[in-house]
Amino acid sequence: MYVTPVLLLIFGLCMVVLKRRKAKVASTAPGPLGWPVIGNLAQLGCKPHKTLTEYRKRYGDVYQITMGSCPTVVLNGQKVIRQALVKQSEDFAGRPDFYSFKFIANGNSMGFSDYGARWKMHRKIAQNVLALCANKKYNPIEEAIVSEAKFLVQNLLKSDGQPIDPHHEIYLSVGNIICALCFGKRYRRDDPDFLQLVKNNDEFMAFAGAGNPVDIMPWMRHFTKRSFKQFLKILDTMDNLCLKKQREHLDTYDATHVRDITDALIKATEETSTEEKKSVGLTDVHIMTTLQELIGAGFDTIASTLQWSILYLMTNPEWQEKVYKEILAAYGTDKDPDVTDLSELPYTEATILETMRHSCIFPFALPHSTTKDTYINGYFIKEKTLVFVNLWSVSHDPEFFHEPEVFNPSRFLDTSGTRLIVDRTKLDCFLPFGSGKRKCPGEQLAKMELFLFFTILVQKCKFEIVPGEHPVVDSKYGLTLKPIDFNVIVHDRNMENTSTVSDLPL
Repeated sequence: MYVTPVLLLIFGLCMVVLKRRKAKVASTAPGPLGWPVIGNLAQLGCKPHKTLTEYRKRYGDVYQITMGSCPTVVLNGQKVIRQALVKQSEDFAGRPDFYSFKFIANGNSMGFSDYGARWKMHRKIAQNVLALCANKKYNPIEEAIVSEAKFLVQNLLKSDGQPIDPHHEIYLSVGNIICALCFGKRYRRDDPDFLQLVKNNDEFMAFAGAGNPVDIMPWMRHFTKRSFKQFLKILDTMDNLCLKKQREHLDTYDATHVRDITDALIKATEETSTEEKKSVGLTDVHIMTTLQELIGAGFDTIASTLQWSILYLMTNPEWQEKVYKEILAAYGTDKDPDVTDLSELPYTEATILETMRHSCIFPFALPHSTTKDTYINGYFIKEKTLVFVNLWSVSHDPEFFHEPEVFNPSRFLDTSGTRLIVDRTKLDCFLPFGSGKRKCPGEQLAKMELFLFFTILVQKCKFEIVPGEHPVVDSKYGLTLKPIDFNVIVHDRNMENTSTVSDLPL
């Protein structure tokens, strides 16, 4: 048979196209077909975490979608996620090379940088700094949290039984704890630097929650210059604020008396040798930018979780009463709670755990990427492939949590209902702080803050649904999942107790 040059040319072109397609294959995992240019973006809807969890039923625990022009592997379920983040931790510890990540902290970020020797040293320094600043012996941060929680109670009770949206007051209080940790003092609510910090956080979360299309569709940068400039302005303002605080600290810095995270980071720059830093490409600028990362990481997550806790308490009054009676028995109406008592307060601990499980405020954590060619669950995944870790699929897995859409703290209690479960199975597959090498370094500090705020709120306040209203227990999708705006009636528990006593017969 005679083969014409035209046929040979066509055959050759087909082989080139197939080779290129094969080179672009990110994984051998199955998944839904996407549209040209936008991939599967249009199919994800307004609740991507729920859509991707539904895809798990069809495609399994490991599947592939396309985010714009980025092939993306989605990991689902406790078994696969633990395999990836713990047993194959180095394989999945990377960060994608997103365009916007290059500008966060001027490219010196720890949380948004790729995995490697520099990241390891940076991470170790950040963990040491947090451990030092959370140590009661050196830093009375517990006292600051208790004081701020009481101030939050006062401001909520000023509503005097009228409906109030707790969002603003919660964010101001959590912001003040961030300031106490990072800058060594709490601020007046009208302080310009404090208001700027809160404003920056709100604007950054709003921008990040809307998504940055240039990360997954690079060509979009030509059409989003205006919004991206606004993003850069937010980052620049935060940089300037942290530099201002750093200069103020340097003027009064004493290496023998570490006052806060800023001091601890300055100390780290001095104590990490030049040789160590040079060997991995770490600079003092990298170390000091940890300050703004810790501000960002500890702000919205805590504030959102406290908002959720109030919503769950007011819509589940029977649990609110159980927790209140437990706290009242332990502390009365005036004694301050102590973090070391947490294990002795099973209803309180179970309710905090269920709040974090049910709300799952960070359903995908930050995006991961593979650091090398690897396999998981029998599927090949190419190096530098974008990976989504679907934590929602874990916290709402019916295999481990019966009726996962129902708020039910008793799932974390034993059969007697009076002790936290001894079998840690449910807790082991519950990952509110992530797992593996990228696990949240501030976990212990976050747990302390949540416990102290939560117990003081319940000890001092009673939260009720506004008469005639039917609050929707659902989330607004963004970088974190916040509850849909709601109002609440806040009553003073002390007034309630006084009333109860006065009503007793003489």
